Amino acid sequence: METIFLGKGGVLANTVFCILAPDGKKKLVRPGRSPQFAFSNASQMATQMNRLAVQYPLATRNALTDTQLPQLSKVDVALNVAACDNRPLVVTVASSQEQLNQVNQKLLKKAWSEKLAGQFVYASTVKRTDLKPLAGANDSSAILLIEPDAFGLSGKVVAQLNASATDANIETALAKAIKDFQPYAKSHRQHLQLGHQLGFEWETAIPETDVDSIRARERQKARP
Repeated sequence: METIFLGKGGVLANTVFCILAPDGKKKLVRPGRSPQFAFSNASQMATQMNRLAVQYPLATRNALTDTQLPQLSKVDVALNVAACDNRPLVVTVASSQEQLNQVNQKLLKKAWSEKLAGQFVYASTVKRTDLKPLAGANDSSAILLIEPDAFGLSGKVVAQLNASATDANIETALAKAIKDFQPYAKSHRQHLQLGHQLGFEWETAIPETDVDSIRARERQKARP
């Protein structure tokens, strides 16, 4: 991320935004801390993204195809991301990696379908202990559909399927989860205040170097 954008003082800011070419290196728009650095509004962003897509026809043709689920590396991280993105979470679980791959293959076409792409956050695990924050998970379930709490520290299982579930069963469950999902209406300031009051604090995997962010966190901690 430091090769993409540095904030004030030449250090990594706590947010980074850029659109990169398929090689993951070439910058296609002005980098910054948010899309506002490159675009004046959402409409302009959408227009420019469509123009950029034309330059990469192969990527456009393969937009909804992939050989793997778009999943995060850990269940707890995926739970947090799902809460931040206000999206339901899908977790697959099995006793071995081979069995897990088979379950994930059942979800693959659904995850990349035009109807469901981008609608869920995904994670997989071979450790049932990773399901501890998920209330209602059964020991025999292979696919769990979860509503995260507001802070991404726990989640409620709203549907679960075993490894023998049919494509029709899976598609029905995913469609219902999307239909029934009620995103949280969050106020940024109130969300931060409540999190501090409850003693919730996120420790980043990357050491924080953004001076303004560090100072803001210290000020928030100092408040009664």
